[in-house]
Amino acid sequence: MDREATLHDVAGKVGVSPRTVSRVVNDEGGYSEETRRKVMAAVEELHYRPNMVARALITKRSGTVGLVGGDMTDPYFGALAEGIQQRAREAGQTMFFASTRSNPERQAEVLRSFWARAVDGVIVFPALDSIEQLTDYGERGLPIVVVDDFLDAPNVACVSFDLHSGGRLAARHLLESGRRRMGVISTTVSPPRRRHREQGFVRTLEEAQDGRHAPAVSQTEPTVKGGEAGLAQLLSQMPDLDGVFAYNDLVAIGAVRAAVASGRRVPEDIAVVGCDDIEMSTYVTPALTTIRLDRSRLSTEVVAALGDLIESPGERREAVVLGVELAVRESA
Repeated sequence: MDREATLHDVAGKVGVSPRTVSRVVNDEGGYSEETRRKVMAAVEELHYRPNMVARALITKRSGTVGLVGGDMTDPYFGALAEGIQQRAREAGQTMFFASTRSNPERQAEVLRSFWARAVDGVIVFPALDSIEQLTDYGERGLPIVVVDDFLDAPNVACVSFDLHSGGRLAARHLLESGRRRMGVISTTVSPPRRRHREQGFVRTLEEAQDGRHAPAVSQTEPTVKGGEAGLAQLLSQMPDLDGVFAYNDLVAIGAVRAAVASGRRVPEDIAVVGCDDIEMSTYVTPALTTIRLDRSRLSTEVVAALGDLIESPGERREAVVLGVELAVRESA
């Protein structure tokens, strides 16, 4: 065949009506298993490509969704994206990925592109200062699930972890192990209103110690090198530092490296707690004590929330907040 195969070509090959082929390709039901096998065999043989644009015009659905993330090289986000993609596939959706590195201008470009391609909805790990941007697309009618932030707008659902409680868990664990001179390594990619884990940590220390030992605070990039720089900043503020809560596990790994390089032992001299519980955290030495975030549950919740928004456009949804837990290992 010297042209692209059509739905009628497949129908003629099998000996059924074009409507039957359409039902099989679109998984609409109303046909036998034998007919489905014959149609799909002909689709494969003829290299038939369904016209998704035409289908979208009829159904008002493209069958595609977008995932807009900060840093695709972050192991936590990579593992989470794989889980979300799997849940979306199970729901019959094809997923597009885009990275913004927390840049609102880049996020705006991505959203414009997804909007032009008529995706059915998007899951967004929001860039800095982008609430108005997301609100605008929600008001236009684009279903949006915002992860780890809160936004009250039509066509928007919010799913997050209780990171404030995570910070409290880290602080209590370090206090119970006898640590008193502590610090927190925060990140430059989160605005103050989203620094829930750090706020929970600091508040718990202030409550427990009556303000006697104010925690040291540093800000850095959410990477291993950032963790090294962050610990150096903390030690310059508090040379007798004996406990650290890091923004994520990559930062915690960097903090451990910097502590050892400065002649401190972990956890004997400085205990370190991370956040995320990436796979790597169990293989480094010492293995990281960390706040565990259940990626599988988050994947399930965000895909379910997006499906609800797609099926019932225009509604406002109650925010979903997922619990966290402390995974105690060797670093604290």
